[in-house]
Amino acid sequence: MDEEFRGFKVSDLEIRAECLLQELRAQGDVLHPVKSKVKNLAKSFWGKAWMKSLQYCEQQGMRLAGGRTYLRHGCVLDVQVEPGLIRSRVLGEFLYDVEIRTKTLDGERMRALSDCCVGNVASWVDLLQGQMNDELMGILSSEESGIFPLPNEWLFSCNCADYADVCKHVAATLYAFGVMIDSEPELLFTLRNISANDLLPHQIDVASIDDDSRLRVDRNALQDMFGISLD
Repeated sequence: MDEEFRGFKVSDLEIRAECLLQELRAQGDVLHPVKSKVKNLAKSFWGKAWMKSLQYCEQQGMRLAGGRTYLRHGCVLDVQVEPGLIRSRVLGEFLYDVEIRTKTLDGERMRALSDCCVGNVASWVDLLQGQMNDELMGILSSEESGIFPLPNEWLFSCNCADYADVCKHVAATLYAFGVMIDSEPELLFTLRNISANDLLPHQIDVASIDDDSRLRVDRNALQDMFGISLD
C-alpha cells in the first residue's frame, strides 16, 4: 500500500475528500474542485493534447502516475490559474498546498506560432475548439515546439514531506489542469500568457458555441481575460 495512505484505505479517499470539501466551504472558503473518472481524463482537443504533453514529460523522467489516483478520488479540492502559475490544494494524508510555475512563451517561439496561425485559424473560437487543419493542430500541440510547457520549464512546490521533484500532489494538479482545459481551453492560454491578438492578426469573430461542445465562450469574459475589444 502507498506509504502516504498508511492507516486508511485508498477507497476512503473520496469520502475524506468530500467531507473536507464541505467543511472548508462551511468555513467560507471559495473552492474550485476538479475530479474526473473518465478513462482518458479528457475528451476535447486541448484536454487530450495536454494529457499527451504530460506523457512526454513522463518520458523525460517526471513521475506523474500517482497523481491520477488522487484526481479520480476527488482529492484535488481547489485549482486557481493565472499567467505562469497554477495553485492548488490537494488532499493526501493531510491537505497540501501546491504551486506550479512555468515560463511564458518567449518572443521567438511566439512569433513562430503566430506565423503558423496566419490564414489557418478563422477565429479565436475556432482555436479554442480545436477546429484547425491537422498540420496546424500538430504544430500547436507539439511536445517540443508548441504552446505546452517543456519539462525544463516547470518549477514545482508542495509542502508535503515528499522531496521528489514531482510529488503525487503536484502530479494530481497537472492532471487536474488538463481536465479543466478540456471544457475551458482558454485557461491554457491564460497560463501561457497568450492573448488572442498574439495568434490572430485580424478582428476576432466570437460566435456562439452549441451545448454539445461543452465550451462556454462568453464575450465579456474574453474581453476581460485578454484585454481586447471584440466590437
